[in-house]
Amino acid sequence: MRWGLGDFWIAGGIYLLVSIVLGVILLLDDRGIFSSSSASTISDAWLVALIVIPPLVQVSYVILAVRHKGRGLAADLSWRFKPVDLAIGLVLFLIAVVLSVLVTVAMEVLFGISPTAALVDMIQDGDGTATGITGGIVVLAVLVALLIPVMEEIVYRGLLWSALEKRGMREEAILVVTSLIFAAVHLEPTRFPILFVLGLALGYGRIQTGRIGSCIATHIYLNSTAMIALLATL
Repeated sequence: MRWGLGDFWIAGGIYLLVSIVLGVILLLDDRGIFSSSSASTISDAWLVALIVIPPLVQVSYVILAVRHKGRGLAADLSWRFKPVDLAIGLVLFLIAVVLSVLVTVAMEVLFGISPTAALVDMIQDGDGTATGITGGIVVLAVLVALLIPVMEEIVYRGLLWSALEKRGMREEAILVVTSLIFAAVHLEPTRFPILFVLGLALGYGRIQTGRIGSCIATHIYLNSTAMIALLATL
């Protein structure tokens, strides 16, 4: 197996590069170079592009790297799923919700911070405020609920976890490191503690089962709940 930690950093660089390119295009578009729109808000189509395209390109690289340099997703990244993972994921989801609520309350009491997700801010600053629920926002919510969790788990509890395992790191240390990186790459400082405890819950699924099926299930439950709550507020 020739893939490793370097491929994770390459994948991260690809994510960053694609995000920057899309951001630049968006800025140019707002100035009327690519369209006649002068709106200061982000359209539904751009929201979908900004949220979905970077991780899609990133995970595409991961899949190609593992297939060409190793034995494939199942063998190298524990890409396996069993029906019981749905139940395990539900238990981990409930644990993650309790932990995130406790952390949120602690942040509000100690620091007066009420963290909100960047995606929520983007939607509420955009078309969602003026027109309520739109078709584009519904599509985005479905993709965030069902597709993003799969892609993120392949990258973090899959590639990154397995790469650290190859280097001989103990699983307890891997759990902490992957959770820290998972929280950091979201670039949401106020939500870092919440994302960290969610990462711990997700990673615990891999420790207990030896595969990422339960991690994906937990992540889908979390994102689906968040998206349903978001749509309910629009």
